[in-house]
Amino acid sequence: MKEAPPLASPAARAAVVALVVFAAGCGGSNPIGPMPSPSPSPTAQAGGAIAGRYTLSITPSASCAMSRAPITFLMTGADAGATTHPGVQVLLDPNGFRLELEAVYENFSIHGGLGTPDGGVVSDQGQSVFVHAIGAGPVLRATDSRGEVLTGTLAGYLALAAIGDFEGTLGTCSAADHALSLRTR
Repeated sequence: MKEAPPLASPAARAAVVALVVFAAGCGGSNPIGPMPSPSPSPTAQAGGAIAGRYTLSITPSASCAMSRAPITFLMTGADAGATTHPGVQVLLDPNGFRLELEAVYENFSIHGGLGTPDGGVVSDQGQSVFVHAIGAGPVLRATDSRGEVLTGTLAGYLALAAIGDFEGTLGTCSAADHALSLRTR
């Protein structure tokens, strides 16, 4: 008569279970093979010339007592030369004298003044807008290789009015954190 082999100790059984779990976690028992790593998400590249047609969007700061709906304008951008610093000029399309952004463009970033004359300018939403502020933001390369600002800030004065009404009848606000974007179109 044969004797049964001695039973394994609890410590030995625990070690075997741990080894099996470890081996399964390493992909050794995966019948379809190791799972591939996910592709990295595309990241926007810095740079690109500010040139051509754009949509300027301004969103009033959360601290403002006025509508927070984005205010948009059709604009045209161009290189403004490099006398002391490289710059860009972005003008309302077609009435450039009504809204203008003059900015320094260095290190893949713009920084400069955005303003309207005394009479303001009519937005795409059909309201009069008055702006006297400084805009800034990183310039990223759009799909067509031009530069655009996806998220920037606008610090300064913003006022809204119904067309033909007095400046500020729909609200005024001075803040350092209005949102700004300049997207290619």
